[in-house]
Amino acid sequence: MNSNRIVNIKDGFILWLAYHVFDFLRQVSLFQQIRNISRWCFKYGFYKKNPDASKSDFEKTWNDSRPFVNKWVFPEIWVLFNLFLGILGCIMLSNGAPRWVGWVFCIYSILRTFEIVVYQINVLLFDPIKSGISQYRIKSATRMVILLMCNICEYILFFSIIYLFLLRNECGNMSTMEVVIESFTTFTSINSPIDIPHPGLMSIAFIESVIGVFMNLICLARFVSLLPAVQTIDNN
Repeated sequence: MNSNRIVNIKDGFILWLAYHVFDFLRQVSLFQQIRNISRWCFKYGFYKKNPDASKSDFEKTWNDSRPFVNKWVFPEIWVLFNLFLGILGCIMLSNGAPRWVGWVFCIYSILRTFEIVVYQINVLLFDPIKSGISQYRIKSATRMVILLMCNICEYILFFSIIYLFLLRNECGNMSTMEVVIESFTTFTSINSPIDIPHPGLMSIAFIESVIGVFMNLICLARFVSLLPAVQTIDNN
């Protein structure tokens, strides 16, 4: 289905603008670029072998034998890989990693956090429009909730990396565990960003707090509601 038939600027510019902005921001992602390159290579190889093939022939072949990185399992591996990187980054920065290593982890943490936010907004709001409301499907609601929980852990770890990197530059004296706990309480809105003991980190903590509200009130609530119903023994 052509999404432009649904998202029409003549019906108002807010949805049209948001749809195209987040469709563009989707490309600012290592995850998406890996998939794009994989599809391009597959398409190039297909038409090289079948120069007279039609678009429908390509789509059928793609659906039957798409590359590994474009299958359902790749996002799961990607999430687990990034969880590992988050843990590794916290350990390395807490043990006095060289400054350039800190920069690498800090920059990657920012990019990965941005990637998750854009991906989740697209899945929640715009992918159903792109695919067609009646045709949009997810693999499993339970799988989605598990991945969202993993994303929450990623957020906490990657913000912890940013805090650790900046605190080291400011000669902060918070331990790694204190930073992770502070990140967790900020993300879950247990603590306010203004409670962060280092003023230079308040703006970052505010961003984490906003993302936490988005995750807890919108994303999780949306997909938890899709979990299979549980039968009860009693009627109360």
